[in-house]
Amino acid sequence: MKRLPIHLMFGVATLCCVGVAGYYAARLQHVVQANAEIAAIDTQKREQWSKSAMDSNAPAVRLAQAVALARAGQHAEAGKLYYDLSRLAPSSEAGRLALYDLANMYLREAAGDSAQGPVRSPPMLETAKARYRELLRLEPGNWDARYNLERALRLAPEAQDTADDVNDVKEQHNINVRGAAPEELP
Repeated sequence: MKRLPIHLMFGVATLCCVGVAGYYAARLQHVVQANAEIAAIDTQKREQWSKSAMDSNAPAVRLAQAVALARAGQHAEAGKLYYDLSRLAPSSEAGRLALYDLANMYLREAAGDSAQGPVRSPPMLETAKARYRELLRLEPGNWDARYNLERALRLAPEAQDTADDVNDVKEQHNINVRGAAPEELP
């Protein structure tokens, strides 16, 4: 009788450990499958990708698909995958990487071959700057994105207001507030 509670306690602890081990085994199997799909994407052309890789919801697999498409020169399809992934999981690592890669793709397309030459597509450059800013809002410590944003700003500087325009007062209204002298108002 005295041993029964001890045996029950060890039995429950054993079942909990088996449950946790089963959970991690299932996660490991999922990661192994995703890695196999990513390896297949890297080595094959798009037409040869497996049906499971095409329909995968794993962010890492979708990111690998987008990278493979971008390397193959299919920028429109890669951009769509990057954009979808960055919108589905913006705060995840895969979403931030997708946003960074999307901005880089736009920057490369806009800048062309030479960084000092004329910009081929100013709207793409503006989109790249917007994506870098969005990424920096999510991850302020991303120095690669900061550097690339600075590079994009060097290619097409932002229009800056002159100091005279900012300091000019267009209209001046007299406002009376009870209890406060006009000199005390901001």
